[in-house]
Amino acid sequence: MLVIGLLALSLSAQSARLKSPAGSVKTGGAAIEVKNTWRGLTPLQSSAAEAAQLVGTDADLSQAQVGGPYKVDGGEVTFSILTPTLAKMYRAPRPLVGKVFTIYFTPHQRVSRADLKLGASFKVCKEQMGTGYYYLVNDGGVAYRLRRSDDTVETVIYQPSRAEVRRLAVNTECVF
Repeated sequence: MLVIGLLALSLSAQSARLKSPAGSVKTGGAAIEVKNTWRGLTPLQSSAAEAAQLVGTDADLSQAQVGGPYKVDGGEVTFSILTPTLAKMYRAPRPLVGKVFTIYFTPHQRVSRADLKLGASFKVCKEQMGTGYYYLVNDGGVAYRLRRSDDTVETVIYQPSRAEVRRLAVNTECVF
């Protein structure tokens, strides 16, 4: 039920999300909480079948670690799926197998860091190995991958929240 309710909000707010403060989208003057959901899909809640249906593919994404990229309105999307192998490695409960683990949305439109108008919940995260990019990440599971060269968004990443990650055997600096 939550996914269906968020789908309606997410479809109308997706393009606004890149230009609105993280954590809220203005609709008619009222701020509505936005979670780590992309067009109704939420990491560790939505199934691979729901992801496939949303992008219009007949492919069985549940057995693939990565599905995509798929061309969608406004950009491209790629899904990371929690396969049995990954679930075993992360010590994830069996019901999470076949769920979307991470969603990577690459917008076609150029979005600068200044356009994001992010709230204080986002922190800069730099990976040891990566020199061309940095991340703005919040504990709610939303991250922006930005190019250092021009401070523009390359990818919006929807991943499990920090609280969800703590329940798994996952070690990451910034994003999955």
